[in-house]
Amino acid sequence: MPFSLLQRLRDIPLAFIDVETNGCSARRGSRVIEIGIVRVEGGRSVAEYQQLVDPRRRISPQITLLTGITPAMCAGKPTFAQLAPVIVPLLAGAVVVGHNVRFDLSFLYTELRRAHVAIAEALGKLPVLDTVRLARKQFGRGGNSLLPLSRRLGIDAVEAHRALADAKTTHLLFQELLLPHGGWDLTLADAFARQGGPMHLELEEPDMQLSEAVRV
Repeated sequence: MPFSLLQRLRDIPLAFIDVETNGCSARRGSRVIEIGIVRVEGGRSVAEYQQLVDPRRRISPQITLLTGITPAMCAGKPTFAQLAPVIVPLLAGAVVVGHNVRFDLSFLYTELRRAHVAIAEALGKLPVLDTVRLARKQFGRGGNSLLPLSRRLGIDAVEAHRALADAKTTHLLFQELLLPHGGWDLTLADAFARQGGPMHLELEEPDMQLSEAVRV
């Protein structure tokens, strides 16, 4: 669907996303091991999706310590390619929102390309909002990873480094960060301005190292 910069956020579907991965770089062969999506319409959650993914790659003890996801939990689960027909409709026609979202998008691009999904046809140039950028505009650059920021805003993030829990926390963060500025009545142009400028789901694959994307 086409987006107008003058549309209010409550009138636009939003897809809050988070991925857990077995490494720091999609470009260097790391894969998604879990994906979580919260689809919001009219300011309310209308769909939640969480799925462990078989990465067909090693999951190290360090990743298990960080996420709680073990190799046994992912063994025999669907591959990302098998899940793509479910994932794409949850993102289609929505503004994509994430916390440090370039990290998540780098893996989303790579996995969709591996699944032979025509990204331009399936998703197009979707607007993207990043709660890290919104937080930096409001609080400066320090202490904006997911859990410290949640505590700062009085949000109880029950579980960290699991995909759906982090996507749900991102949804709550988004609401709190924009509430003083108009909340769901903000236009898309206003939201872009609050994060320092527009972002879009482009056809070029972004990449980001884990050192730049820690969300503890």
